[in-house]
Amino acid sequence: GWNQARIRKPAPVLSGIDEGTHFYFVHSFYAAPESDDVVAIEAEYHVPFCAMIWNGANLYATQFHPEKSQEKGLQLLKNFAEL
Repeated sequence: GWNQARIRKPAPVLSGIDEGTHFYFVHSFYAAPESDDVVAIEAEYHVPFCAMIWNGANLYATQFHPEKSQEKGLQLLKNFAEL
């Protein structure tokens, strides 16, 4: 279902995406990175969890589905294609 994003690290791919934007999540799995330095977006479902990582210039990964996340998901994909 839908969950609200908290931006923790303003990655270039998040241009035009506001704090509190809702993204669509399909399952309850999530990455647990060793370092919080790579967490770009955090969300919460009973506990806070990593919803997107960004490490360096070219490593991005989301736990949510941008393609199912309406306007802001499409904005994220557009930003990614323009990097």
